[in-house]
Amino acid sequence: MSRPISLQVYVSPELAEQVRSAAEADGLAVSEWLRSQLKKVLASGPIGASDQALLGKLYRQSLFAFVGLDALLSGHPDHTLRERAHSAWKARCKEAGMAATPTKGGAK
Repeated sequence: MSRPISLQVYVSPELAEQVRSAAEADGLAVSEWLRSQLKKVLASGPIGASDQALLGKLYRQSLFAFVGLDALLSGHPDHTLRERAHSAWKARCKEAGMAATPTKGGAK
């Protein structure tokens, strides 16, 4: 077995206390607990920069779907359909506890 390699990280006092408490609750040394958590995170899928790439891809796909759907609704013979779809979307956002319009930024 090869010798483990040491990694160093700086965290806030609050986070350090949370890590120590979690390790103690699991009956592990801090290094063992951190190693197990890192393994779980790395095994669960994309992280960091790849998360940004995934979000970018999802955004581009969503934007394409939005533009296409908006074009179809705009050209539909029932001219009220587009506005009804927007109203239904706003209601669903409200039900989900999300704002239908951005709270920051955007055009004035």
